[in-house]
Amino acid sequence: MMNFDAQLTLSDNGKMYVNPRRIALLKAISQTGSISQAAKHAEISYKAAHDAIKDMNNRAEHPVITSEKGGKGGGGATLTHTGERLVQMYDLLDQIQDMGLKALNDDEAPLHSLLGVMSKFSLQTSARNQLFGIITKIENHELHDVISVELKGKQTLLATITHGSTKRLGLIVGKDVVALVKGPAVTLSSDATSDDYDNVLEGKVSSVLHEKHTSEYQLALEGGDTLCAFNKHCETAVLDTTNIVGDTWFAHFHSNQVIIATLN
Repeated sequence: MMNFDAQLTLSDNGKMYVNPRRIALLKAISQTGSISQAAKHAEISYKAAHDAIKDMNNRAEHPVITSEKGGKGGGGATLTHTGERLVQMYDLLDQIQDMGLKALNDDEAPLHSLLGVMSKFSLQTSARNQLFGIITKIENHELHDVISVELKGKQTLLATITHGSTKRLGLIVGKDVVALVKGPAVTLSSDATSDDYDNVLEGKVSSVLHEKHTSEYQLALEGGDTLCAFNKHCETAVLDTTNIVGDTWFAHFHSNQVIIATLN
């Protein structure tokens, strides 16, 4: 495992514009309203802070900080709209950089795709299941489209969406997507055949949790994805955990229960 650390620096025409210390200074000014106090927080001298602010203000199209005169120990300073957005952009880039470093140490992370890395390390949704894949086929029907998505383990997932959604998302063959499926929409069975569902994914049961009326099953798919499924006890008998964990079972769900997400 490589324990890389990275320091994000933004340059303008080859000359450093902001680095972690300058961003720390801007954040401290936002919190304290004082350049002298912010310099202490950033652990730099007042002169270094003043020079950094002067440099950023002079080189930017709009100033990043406005200040009132008051001497070394007085006066006030605030971030401008430009300054606030600069800090926000830096934090955003820092998060993306951090995700990249995490992905480097994870063999299952798809480093060829920002969306794939985000879905693994950052994307949070109410849907229990989010599966990264690549569109391999788009079937156009009279009122809808059927999107075929190849998952990391080479299994194919189908999603039924409207023509408008296909166009709005810019979906084409070869595009990276994340398929979202709510846990209650997925049922588990030992039988791979199904006349009722157009999605059937194979995996090994990794865990089972029983409640009074429902059981939750975790299915490990080839390629590293995990699928969560729920079965109501009134619909299917409670399975013996010791007999099912480690066995190959199948997740069934409808393609119209799949939501497609992507980056444009």
